[in-house]
Amino acid sequence: METQYFIGIDISKESLNWAVCSSNKIILEHVSGNDIKSITKTVISLQRQLNFKLGSAVFCMEHTGIYHTRLLKYLLSRKAAIWLESGSQIKYSMGDVRGKNDIIDAQRIARYAYKNRDEIKLYVPPRAIIDQLDNLLDIRDRLVKVRQICLTALNEQKSCEANKTLTKDTKKYSAHTLKGVETDLQTLEKQIKELIDSDPQLKSLFDNITSIPGVGTVTAAKCIVITDEFKKFENAKQLACHAGVVPFENSSGSSLHSKPKVSKKAHKGIKATLSNCVMSAMRYNTHFKAYYERKLKEGKNKFTVFNAMKNKLVRLIFSLAKQGKKYDENYTYSLV
Repeated sequence: METQYFIGIDISKESLNWAVCSSNKIILEHVSGNDIKSITKTVISLQRQLNFKLGSAVFCMEHTGIYHTRLLKYLLSRKAAIWLESGSQIKYSMGDVRGKNDIIDAQRIARYAYKNRDEIKLYVPPRAIIDQLDNLLDIRDRLVKVRQICLTALNEQKSCEANKTLTKDTKKYSAHTLKGVETDLQTLEKQIKELIDSDPQLKSLFDNITSIPGVGTVTAAKCIVITDEFKKFENAKQLACHAGVVPFENSSGSSLHSKPKVSKKAHKGIKATLSNCVMSAMRYNTHFKAYYERKLKEGKNKFTVFNAMKNKLVRLIFSLAKQGKKYDENYTYSLV
């Protein structure tokens, strides 16, 4: 059935703003609560007013963490067409726009769906175990932030030679928190590993990725979640772009010419994790270590080389995951 209505939904914790676009015109707007009863009532009301079946509409929304959970659950139960897009993608596609509120945002999302209708990417829900793994990784990230806050406070007082009594108090009341966080992190990482081991498909992917020297449990788990078991991206370059490690040229004729730079539109979580992996890879992976040293001797900027290594690592992870193979130390990988 041909898509006739493009319904943009701006999501907040308490409410939803709906905008219906048809033939590039906003024909209907609505505000509802962000609960199952309100969502059900709204969708039924839209169908009655416009006299359409769900098969002729696509519901487009930004990825908002947990706030879109109820809406997704309802639309999936109705077998509706769902387009879940990143907020940055919608924002940058609009160019230089001014003004922002929930109503305008819903209109922009609806128009984005209409204008890009030929490139529609329908949402396919991940397996339940992937959602569970994603949640455990989110909890771990929050615990790591708490640990860093406590450690930063201690280190700052030490480096500034603060009053010894103040330093003692900070250390005293941070010690229990740090000990508890460390215990929780160890338990959490053990649970992540056990969850992965419980599923043959996940375990196979995990074993292949972690066979790369320097790639640990957290990096492998995040790669699996972000790529939805490597089904979300068609090739390694798409994943590398998503991770923000692909440099793009910025030049025009003879008047504009600058060095290639990576885009700021990146998944910051995986990018930071890749940085830690590359540091480990330079110590334990002979291919990466040789590549790094060779490029520095050629006079390359160390930050440029470091980013190139993250790019290579992403491509290697993707390749092994897709081919179902483990890393082979004796195989000469293309790190040129």
